[in-house]
Amino acid sequence: MPGVVFCRVWTQAGLAWPKAGKRPRPYDFRHRLAFANIERWARDGMDVMAMLPYLAAYMGHAGIGSTPYYVHAGPDFMDGYADIVADAERVVPGNGGTMNTARPMNTRPDEPDFWRVARGWLHHRLSRVRGNSPKTVEACRIGLESYIRWLETMEGVERDDIGFGHFDRAHLGRWVEWMRAGRGYSDRTIMLRMTTMRAFLGHASLEHPTLTALANDAAGIRVRPPARKPVDHLGEEHTKALLTAWGTGDAKSRRNRMLPILMYDTAARIGELAALTLEDVRMDEPARITITGKRGKTRIVPMGERTRRHLTSYLDEFHPDTDGSDGARPLFHSTRNGTIRPLSVDRIDEILKTAASKARGTCPSMPGRIHCRLIRRTRAMDLYQQGVPLPTVMQLLGHESMSTTSAFYAFATLDMMRKAVDAADPGPDPPRRHGSANNGSDSSAPSNSQKTLNRETTRNAALPPQSRTVSRLNNKPGLITVKPISV
Repeated sequence: MPGVVFCRVWTQAGLAWPKAGKRPRPYDFRHRLAFANIERWARDGMDVMAMLPYLAAYMGHAGIGSTPYYVHAGPDFMDGYADIVADAERVVPGNGGTMNTARPMNTRPDEPDFWRVARGWLHHRLSRVRGNSPKTVEACRIGLESYIRWLETMEGVERDDIGFGHFDRAHLGRWVEWMRAGRGYSDRTIMLRMTTMRAFLGHASLEHPTLTALANDAAGIRVRPPARKPVDHLGEEHTKALLTAWGTGDAKSRRNRMLPILMYDTAARIGELAALTLEDVRMDEPARITITGKRGKTRIVPMGERTRRHLTSYLDEFHPDTDGSDGARPLFHSTRNGTIRPLSVDRIDEILKTAASKARGTCPSMPGRIHCRLIRRTRAMDLYQQGVPLPTVMQLLGHESMSTTSAFYAFATLDMMRKAVDAADPGPDPPRRHGSANNGSDSSAPSNSQKTLNRETTRNAALPPQSRTVSRLNNKPGLITVKPISV
């Protein structure tokens, strides 16, 4: 019945019915409401992703996961792209490296304008909709510019003539081969550049469905993945020497001593550490810190007891008279001309490198290059080696996906891999040396069942707790079953 009434109202309003395609439906009013609000928020310069939870609640969505569909699937919103980003600065250089203020349309009228789509992807989609960091946006711009320069120099295509017809499988395949053979790029660089092209063409296919075939072709191009290496991390003696490198003789040294201690305990990124404020610290049980990571996402990280005591002494010295109104005060700061300023990322990096230089006096084997990411990996690897499950490590590091965590830390170290391989070796025992005692049968030698149990015990010692098993003998002699247990 609602459809019949809708048809009558549509006809009485004097609106023409489309001759092809889908007919208007009452449900389209919901789509129009979503598209209109998203377009209005974007035009007003508001954070669209921050407003989506309100739209999801208003429209009765069970979760936020389905609401972002309206951001990239609305034709009304896509038609307004040019006006929304008209005042944005172009990042794609023009002829001769200059920034042109206008781009001629493609010669093919049925093909979307490549330069307009590229501008919308870099200026609006990545930075405003997805909230990517400036470094990520810059990396995507470099990858796209690399392909454009290849088209100019190697394919002889004029810059103003570049269109989506130059992004087919044949061109991309020759570009990948040129990067590998002609430029000698590493596998990692080639994969990053190709990932940029896939992301761009995926965005273009959402905006213009006629480009879906190009996105599918790009997704089908396989590049050689970079070789996986064991995770670089510090040993226990290196970590202890680094965390105790700064002394306690003066206030600045005590502040600099607190920085690497908190950096290690929370596995925070250097930018996250620099952005910490007093309101992010909670000293009541359990002591914890709220860390704001990439794209404004927050996570709560508990502190160890030793770190809590260190931080309590630090707060008593550097923030003695603070109350609730000083929550925005930076946790680590310096005072210049009576003004409190947060420590910059460069300053924190300098403090860490100075600590490494001091530590080499007592630990000569300290690696030459010490950086915040190495401390972060060290903390994650220490937890993993102690049996902490990967999902917990993932939450501590602030990774969005388990695949990101496992790609780095599931390989563990060479020593852990060697133990796991030795424990899982089902082969026979090595032969005895000629001339050794007890060449014959030895009644004291362990039985086959005992050998299997010993291998299970050794294998369990090399695995994290969630993967450990316990062996149990059956009633039948010689048969062993493995019963999983939860730890």
